[in-house]
Amino acid sequence: MKAILFLVAVSLISISSQAQWSYRFLSHEKHFFYSSGDYIVGNQNGGKISVNYVYNNKYTVNIGYSATTKNEAQLPNEILKSATELIPANSTVAFSNSENIHLMLGRVFNLNKEGTFRFILQGGPGMITSRDPIYTVKSNVYEYDMEATKKMCMVLNPKFEIPLFSALGVSAGPMLVMNNSTRYIGAGIGIMYGIVGKE
Repeated sequence: MKAILFLVAVSLISISSQAQWSYRFLSHEKHFFYSSGDYIVGNQNGGKISVNYVYNNKYTVNIGYSATTKNEAQLPNEILKSATELIPANSTVAFSNSENIHLMLGRVFNLNKEGTFRFILQGGPGMITSRDPIYTVKSNVYEYDMEATKKMCMVLNPKFEIPLFSALGVSAGPMLVMNNSTRYIGAGIGIMYGIVGKE
């Protein structure tokens, strides 16, 4: 539900930015404002949506939300190595997943004179919510409940951005989310929509 609300907010902000800011002003001042959506893969797979503001084509602010899922949670050793054959209480498979809300600041490096190919080095704090299965064994049957934990984290997401048109572009880059107990390493490719570059 949070992801849907955030996606709606991102879309509305992008549409309103197109209507309220003139391209003449933005091209002269080099201020860009756009939303982005990324498909990310790594030790977990998922997606990321964000709102981006670029000031004077030098500095950037990114507010984003990502959600990822592991393919399947591994059974604990006491179940795998049990002398007695243990059976699951039901047929559902346990999946670990996480959500992350973050705020990143960064620096823009233009890789050509036209400003149609740029590299953004950005990072900042976030709040990660992880959900993992907790197993219990009764007689010869095991079952699980999902336990959620929230922790502060650091997010690094450098990326290459290519504005294809004044209102549309593509991006790609690695993503690292880490704290004292969790580390996510992945990469994403995405679409940018809004005021992404010059006409």
